[in-house]
Amino acid sequence: MESVPHILVAEDERLEALALADTLEGQGLRVTLTHNGLEAITALERGPASLLMTDLRMPVMDGNELIRRMRARRPALPVIVMTADSGALWHPVSDRLRVLHKPFSFQAAIGAVRAMLDPTRSFG
Repeated sequence: MESVPHILVAEDERLEALALADTLEGQGLRVTLTHNGLEAITALERGPASLLMTDLRMPVMDGNELIRRMRARRPALPVIVMTADSGALWHPVSDRLRVLHKPFSFQAAIGAVRAMLDPTRSFG
């Protein structure tokens, strides 16, 4: 039996985070919400994630620092950066890191998640 992909979301805008979580859960995905990078690191220590979705500008620990620390522990974990300012991203875009430009549609978010996890799998 296949396990359900687990998406870790780090987004300090609570309404955006809740709406994104509802959308992803509606696609059959499991979601853990955190509101800064430090909470996300703590969540990763409690259990694995299939994908990290992070904002760049957050209090306590920003998305760039979160990605740096996460890459030291889980270098292969796919990351989607959600930002209105991609120029603030320190990390190179690759097959393991994509940028989702704010504002984005939920369809764009679903498409990005599917592409990062497995483009051949159905999640809904």
